[in-house]
Amino acid sequence: MLRRISLIAASTAMLALSALPASAATMHMQSSTHKISFPSLHGVKAWGTYTETSKGVRLYVCDEDTVSSVFAAGAVALASNASGSLSANLGAVAIGYKQTICRSMTLRYTAHLKVYTFTATNAGRIGSRSKTKTIY
Repeated sequence: MLRRISLIAASTAMLALSALPASAATMHMQSSTHKISFPSLHGVKAWGTYTETSKGVRLYVCDEDTVSSVFAAGAVALASNASGSLSANLGAVAIGYKQTICRSMTLRYTAHLKVYTFTATNAGRIGSRSKTKTIY
């Protein structure tokens, strides 16, 4: 009798433990990767993706300097909280004609995502800047 009770208790515990990952998996939000379309700017070719995760928004940003007269070309993604009072950004800057650079990072703010591109001079100043585009 005692053996039967311990067998039932062990079976119940095993069943409960094996059911836990299945129930946790159904509660997990499936996230997909989305393409980012950066605003166009002469001398800059930028592209990227984002994925919303449980820790924030995972960003992948690439940038290419496409004009020899442009010293550096950059692309920036800016993530912020709902009020806009807190933010974090990820930038990729390609220095030199036909140079490409990619950067990735997880930013913890997920309420808003905005992007823009820019060119820079050899004196370290912003030569031109695109309008800011709101992704979400």
